[in-house]
Amino acid sequence: MGRPELSKEEKRSERITLKLTKEEKKKIDKAAAICGLPPVVLVREKLFKGRFPEAKIAKVDMDTYVELKRIGININQQTRQLNAGKLPIGLLALLNKLKAQEEKIIRGLFYDSQSENR
Repeated sequence: MGRPELSKEEKRSERITLKLTKEEKKKIDKAAAICGLPPVVLVREKLFKGRFPEAKIAKVDMDTYVELKRIGININQQTRQLNAGKLPIGLLALLNKLKAQEEKIIRGLFYDSQSENR
């Protein structure tokens, strides 16, 4: 089953030609790749909606974010119990180290998602 037929008003039949430098074209292609869209769609979205489409996060990164969120939730639950006096005091130092490690990983993922090598 194919795509539904567009009405005459919805069809894109008009064309604009735009000349760019090689560097400008590279920038548009790079932004389009980050968003997972063809360059023409990226330009159309920016022009008519006034913003760039949201960048897509690689699946590996998304899985890592989900796992870190779970770790963070567990750490927060255990910290609440510790503060309520329900866990041994020595656990506080371990929880603080885990929280610091979690923040370090999140920062690394954030900066990696903005790197030139993606």
